[in-house]
Amino acid sequence: MCGIAGEFSFKQAPSDADWNHLGQLMDRRGPDGKGRWDDPGFATFIFRRLAILDLSEKGNQPMTTRDGRHVIVYNGELYNFQKLREELIAKGEVFFSGSDTEVVLKSLVTWGKEAFHKFNGMFALAFYDRLEKKLLLARDHAGMKPLYFLTNTKGIFFASQYDQVLAHPWSKSCTVSAEALRLYMSLAYIPAPYAILNDSQMIEPGSWVEIDHTGRIETKKWYSFPIPNEEGNPNFEEALTELDEALNSAVKRHLISDVPVAAFLSGGIDSPMIASTIRNITKGVVQTFTMGTDSPQSDESADAMRYAESLGLNQSIYKITTEDSIHLLDDVIDSCGEPFGDISMFPSLAISNFVSNDYKVVLSGDGGDELFWGYPERANKIMRLCEYYRCPFALRYLYKRLVGNLGDQTKFTPSTQRTLGDTFRSVHSHLSEYWLNNIFIDFPKWPSGYSAFKYGGWKKTPSANFIKKCEFESHLPMVLLKMDRASMHHSLENRIPFLDREVITAASKFSWEACLDLDTMTGKIPLRKLLKRRTNFQSTKKKGFGVPMDDWLRTSLRPLFEELVLSRDNILGLEISKPQMKALFSEHCERKADHSWGLWPLLSLTIWEKKFLS
Repeated sequence: MCGIAGEFSFKQAPSDADWNHLGQLMDRRGPDGKGRWDDPGFATFIFRRLAILDLSEKGNQPMTTRDGRHVIVYNGELYNFQKLREELIAKGEVFFSGSDTEVVLKSLVTWGKEAFHKFNGMFALAFYDRLEKKLLLARDHAGMKPLYFLTNTKGIFFASQYDQVLAHPWSKSCTVSAEALRLYMSLAYIPAPYAILNDSQMIEPGSWVEIDHTGRIETKKWYSFPIPNEEGNPNFEEALTELDEALNSAVKRHLISDVPVAAFLSGGIDSPMIASTIRNITKGVVQTFTMGTDSPQSDESADAMRYAESLGLNQSIYKITTEDSIHLLDDVIDSCGEPFGDISMFPSLAISNFVSNDYKVVLSGDGGDELFWGYPERANKIMRLCEYYRCPFALRYLYKRLVGNLGDQTKFTPSTQRTLGDTFRSVHSHLSEYWLNNIFIDFPKWPSGYSAFKYGGWKKTPSANFIKKCEFESHLPMVLLKMDRASMHHSLENRIPFLDREVITAASKFSWEACLDLDTMTGKIPLRKLLKRRTNFQSTKKKGFGVPMDDWLRTSLRPLFEELVLSRDNILGLEISKPQMKALFSEHCERKADHSWGLWPLLSLTIWEKKFLS
């Protein structure tokens, strides 16, 4: 787990980048070592190391082949590196370290881009051919590790962090991307391949980008998310056994480390599932960490402690107060480097800081929701509307009368949403289209190139599969960005067993009916059944740790919001209707509505702009 950055010049015209400063920006990602490699006039790679495997100098980067032709900088962990190492040895390769980096390097030399199909891990990498003057950039299948790049007529710059892109001299002439700003205003983050400045982007999960010395750029998606069989699933118990075996194998791989490993433990289902699996395959002490809060509505430390007692875990609880969280404001902005408006960044930073006092590696339960329909409230809005969309338009009024009021489902009808895909996009939006179009003058259209929410079907099973795919490809990347930034800000490696490729394949064997009960609003049924085999205790509903942002915006953060948001005429060039912005904020402050989910991204964006663009 590390930080990487570098530059590839097309015409022997390198920039005047301050490489010391660019390296210092990612010091937190890798405090255990640093390195630099140059192909004079053409390429420069820099590296920061968080030593997890082969703690000796043999694991340092940039790493080159013995003949000096190929070089790699690599951030992540290849969990099946031992198996691939054996394959390469059988082909005659000789290894000089115990690191997975050397396996990645020699795999790319041996198999080329086909090596990505063999990789099971999390990674962002840059692989350079000194002879052909060609650079290959790539990310893992799920997007667990970030990688940005900036293009210029002179060359290309890549980096683990977006603040490095902003600090590179080629970014100074870049303008703000209207498409990226539009996506941020709705989703509270900027999904790949977009980035806030034109001429920069984030590489998409499961993709590679290749650049040659003429400036030609080729991009290809190497991984596709498996869609469940629409004709039904195999025997449930057989699928459950396969999932159990896949989870055990994945956790074993994720525990391979030359430093101690801990785990997060919540009061829900996913992280207790991972912790219980560790307990089953580990003889020693299993250390887990839980976040507690002073709010009964969000505190789940009591449920987590019951899990710990039931499973025999060594549990530590970190209690965070409102005052503690307010002090995290600067870290929240600094750790992201680009606009990011998810409120849970606060507790994620706090718990990562707590764990990092004693550990460098922690396993989490991220990904379980996306693989097993774990957001029943969101899915319900779509699945309940499938019948409505199927009815001829003339019968829909009668249908609404017959089914009654399904929550707030009547807000999502063809009169306001053209397709189920549009409806699902509105469910994920932090501010409604009404407010966005009224607050921002000449508000940009939704980018046609971002297709995660494009769906025109209405049948239940295809719609359920669309939901799962969309959660994996649009919502999960935000979660992974949050956790990477929060953990690496404190030099902590976050490993995610649910996103092991074997587990993803096993999860694809279940139909939506086997995972989601709409009547009881219960998701992740296979995980619940597996967890029941391991512990007598099981919480019925995860509270989901948060911070009281609604109250903060009415109290401690109110002056800052008035100063940075209400006083301005535009945000990054996007003109604001001051009366409409004030109306939105007034509704919130007067407790007529809770708009904190949409207001915090606006405040976060203005703080980011002041810090990074002023």
